[in-house]
Amino acid sequence: MTDPGFLLSRVGAAVRAGFKDVLAGWGIRPQQYLILLILDARGGASQQELCTAARIDSGNMVELLDGLEALRYAQRARDPHDRRRYVVTITPAGRSALADLRRAVGEYNERVLSPLTGRERRQLAATLGKLFATTAEGRGR
Repeated sequence: MTDPGFLLSRVGAAVRAGFKDVLAGWGIRPQQYLILLILDARGGASQQELCTAARIDSGNMVELLDGLEALRYAQRARDPHDRRRYVVTITPAGRSALADLRRAVGEYNERVLSPLTGRERRQLAATLGKLFATTAEGRGR
């Protein structure tokens, strides 16, 4: 089979399933992994800032944060400067889990991409980035 759309669909489904399996070891979903990455990079963010950065609907964000709080990976607190706003931060347990997650995701990526040379991996990343930029999500919609 040489149809690019079909191949991308099948490879994407397999990679997505494997990625979810990796994250399941820590009890989280892909969007929650993204939230932890954002919180780690920013040191904290309002729920609205997280929605914008992760491109996640505010209704879904509440559920995702509830799950991260239940695992003690993140915490919400009232902003001392604006009591209407909550600030979300990554906890020490979340930071530790994220370090382990990054290693596990790196190992998973290495397994998935093992048939490719370094040059092919860079080319694949550039090509996928180019394709992603044409999607609604890639355009920020």
